[in-house]
Amino acid sequence: MSRAKVVPADVRLAAKRGFVRTATQALSSVIPLGAIAIPTTGDALLGIGLAAGGALVSAALAGAASALDIISKGVPEEYQTTR
Repeated sequence: MSRAKVVPADVRLAAKRGFVRTATQALSSVIPLGAIAIPTTGDALLGIGLAAGGALVSAALAGAASALDIISKGVPEEYQTTR
């Protein structure tokens, strides 16, 4: 019995790339929220914790959505390598 992969290697690589790219973009867009969350809560540490927790969770969810989208639809044109 062959051990064929369900997801081809090039699709897995593109999904990993999509996860990292989307997660870092999500993190960079959340940075300004930390400046807003800290003064609006009474406690600076609580504000920092809420901002950091929200940033990490939203980045992970966005990255996972990107990776699953690539796995379901295939490798996008901009991720394909030319040989």
